Amino acid sequence: MLLPAFSFCQKHINQTHAAVMADLKKYKAGSIKPVFTETDSTITMSVKGGDVKAMDFIYAFDKSGKCNSEKTMANCDSCVNKMLQEIVNNKKFGWRQINENQYVSKFEDHLMIELPVNPNEFSYTILRMDWTRASYDLITNK
Repeated sequence: MLLPAFSFCQKHINQTHAAVMADLKKYKAGSIKPVFTETDSTITMSVKGGDVKAMDFIYAFDKSGKCNSEKTMANCDSCVNKMLQEIVNNKKFGWRQINENQYVSKFEDHLMIELPVNPNEFSYTILRMDWTRASYDLITNK
């Protein structure tokens, strides 16, 4: 029952804290109600119980209040891998794997996915990047 979570992947980058929270409150996974934890700089949505695998979605915000990262954590590698594949297969962003632990989007989208170095941590993080064309070309070996 991970499919509802796919709708949260990479769509909140650049949204405001209020917009992200409003969208997350619409989340439905059967009878499971997510638990929210908020600070000025983060929103964490935890989903646990029933047929839904335990997952945490952590959204971080920059000083201007815009979402600059989305971290997805689960308790199993297959859960994270299924969601990650859904993201990198999205042609809109033109994801390219640049090394064992990182993917980058097309230059125009300014996104990077980072995977943990620790194989026992089941997560990935989508980050908004402020790269220049020169730095992007350098990391993508163009």
